[in-house]
Amino acid sequence: MTQRVAKSLQEREVQAKDGQRYLLRPIRPSDAPSLMRGYQALSPQERWFRMLHAVPELSEDAARAFCNPDLARDFCLVLEGQDGLAGEIVGGARITGEANGRDCEFSVSLRPEVRGLGLAQAALRMALQAAAEAGYERVYGTIARDNRGMIHLAVLLGFNIRQDPDDPAFVIAEKAL
Repeated sequence: MTQRVAKSLQEREVQAKDGQRYLLRPIRPSDAPSLMRGYQALSPQERWFRMLHAVPELSEDAARAFCNPDLARDFCLVLEGQDGLAGEIVGGARITGEANGRDCEFSVSLRPEVRGLGLAQAALRMALQAAAEAGYERVYGTIARDNRGMIHLAVLLGFNIRQDPDDPAFVIAEKAL
């Protein structure tokens, strides 16, 4: 398979609600240590929301895998921090393509220090644009029912929310691209 082409997968600045500018860019293999530190900054509940099961820490192998997406189907955009978090990954959005080439799954993560600034929305918007440019037709995500922030973000970006038919603890957010 060849790499999916998406013009949106370029470095760009995004402006947060507080006026601060953050670099949004494709993830790099060298981001693994920062990804591990960012994961540790999450509360146990936030880690559970991110992985949908208990993962107390992100191993080096897992971090390396996240930082090396299969470019034939997947991509990840990350936000670089400012000030005290300069050089650190503070969040991002990932698209994971299905084997059928039409559907993809989204995920979003954001360190607590930068929540409420509109950065998750900016990252996910850009990831969705890139997914559409890459030829995906439908995007979905599984969200813990208690993850009100993620559900709110999905609704804000036009996703339809429905109960997960296999587990009442989750909802499915889905949208045509």
